[in-house]
Amino acid sequence: MRISRLKIRNFRSIKSLDINLPQICALVGPNNAGKSNILLAIQRVLGREWVSVTSFTEEDVHGRDPSADISIALSFAPALPYSKFKAADPVEIATFSFEYTRYQVGDQKGERRLEQKCFDTHGKPPMVLAKAPKKGEAHQYVPLINIPSDVRESVPLIYIGTNRSLKEHLPAARYSLLRQLFEDINRDLYDPKQTVKIKKPDGSEADVPRVQQFRTLMEEAVKLLRTDGFQKLETSIKNNALRQLGFNPETDTDKLDFFFAPFDTLDFYKALDLRVREGDFTISATELGEGIQNALVLSILQAFEERRKQGAILLIEEPEMFLHPQMQRSLYKTLREIGKTNQVIYTTHSPHFVVVPDYHEVLLVRKDNDGTTVRGSDLPTDPKRRDKLIKELDPERNELFFATRLLLVEGDTEKLALPEYARRLKLDLDREGATIVEVGGKRNLIEFAKIAASFGIPTGIVYDLDSSDFKGKQEEEVAFNKELDDFAKADDLFKVWQCSKNYEDQLRKSLGEQKYQELCQKYERVAKPTRARLIASEDGLPIPPPFEEVLRWLANKENGE
Repeated sequence: MRISRLKIRNFRSIKSLDINLPQICALVGPNNAGKSNILLAIQRVLGREWVSVTSFTEEDVHGRDPSADISIALSFAPALPYSKFKAADPVEIATFSFEYTRYQVGDQKGERRLEQKCFDTHGKPPMVLAKAPKKGEAHQYVPLINIPSDVRESVPLIYIGTNRSLKEHLPAARYSLLRQLFEDINRDLYDPKQTVKIKKPDGSEADVPRVQQFRTLMEEAVKLLRTDGFQKLETSIKNNALRQLGFNPETDTDKLDFFFAPFDTLDFYKALDLRVREGDFTISATELGEGIQNALVLSILQAFEERRKQGAILLIEEPEMFLHPQMQRSLYKTLREIGKTNQVIYTTHSPHFVVVPDYHEVLLVRKDNDGTTVRGSDLPTDPKRRDKLIKELDPERNELFFATRLLLVEGDTEKLALPEYARRLKLDLDREGATIVEVGGKRNLIEFAKIAASFGIPTGIVYDLDSSDFKGKQEEEVAFNKELDDFAKADDLFKVWQCSKNYEDQLRKSLGEQKYQELCQKYERVAKPTRARLIASEDGLPIPPPFEEVLRWLANKENGE
């Protein structure tokens, strides 16, 4: 089960949003763009035991407009089955709709109310039996308007916010990772094969079901708790309840009785606390610092993956919090494993949680004058394209999803040299959100350019007119160069520059042959890309064309300011 489509209107920073959600979905964008509001909208309507008008406030309405209504609609794949009566055939519920609106009083709008509706795969209310079917009676059908609570609660949603409070993820919390895990464990407990050996009064041993032994021991525990005060309290509650219901406590206890009973197995699991022991000192893990609590929450997430739980929807804000790069990469692998059988939707600022080959799993979140906008790639998925991109897999290339402006270059030479020229021009590329990505060779420029174009990222391309990638294939390279140049002609978001032959030739022409050879001798014991960076860092040397123009465009300082 997954949320296949999400429509939000007038919720917080979101004025209007209609997006398709993949099985694994990364929401990428700057701070305050609205990424968290997308997760929060889902959590508000699916992550609570009871959704009502009090689930929202006027603060949640976009622009705090008292005349605006919040609308959140979620479509599921596959549709959810529902039977109003046990003997009836199930109908399909494909969409939940929640609207925070107002009562209409004549021409005026009154108090707020929450309108909940459901729809089938055709966008119409499902038709259900009006009453329980009986043999020989004609069936009468009525439209199902409200969302049945058992259907809504059948959607297992787990929300992990930036507040990594362990308390929210213990079994006592209804929508928590550990509750999901312990519900499975509790079901396993009732398996007849789950037995334990006990000693009988005659000294022999016998296998008894674990559930039976649990109940026996709990009854014994309650006997120990039955002090005089306990029994007086129980009797007082029972007698007063009987009187209020019209019974005589002296004679009618056989008709209606009230008493305290021990926990059932799931109640016991729900009451468990996670504790930590250090030497002779023991404390609840909920009392520990944020970093340790975050580690525990993520360890529970990894345990969730190990048990191969299926069908849940996980919402996670910034999974990279408190983690160094190696652990970020490890957690990303865990999320991908979980995503094989569950839907995972998360926000991130880390390139370790997105990869270029899976560009279809990324949604770019931005904010304009109308509020939050979301854009996914419209580039068709292609196994050949994905295989090609996997061969060029490099975490640094994943930064393209986070760029406000992007520059694609062929290799390390340009990637190392251009930031040095930017420094000399006093252009702070990082502050401007600009990124230089080397694509591993000229032949890869078009694939990366297509991905950037599909997301609407302003992109520049610098390429060598005569690249070693096309050695001996001049006609093929001419056609390839034309295809690169056509990007700039087809879309104003693109700018394309070419080096007359290659970077080294461009540098030689700019410096003059004598100065170029002098610098090559000065840095003769380093690799070519490093030498290019060292030469670029030397103040006073000319900056080869067209790189000053390239960098001013990249920093969005084209007018020279």
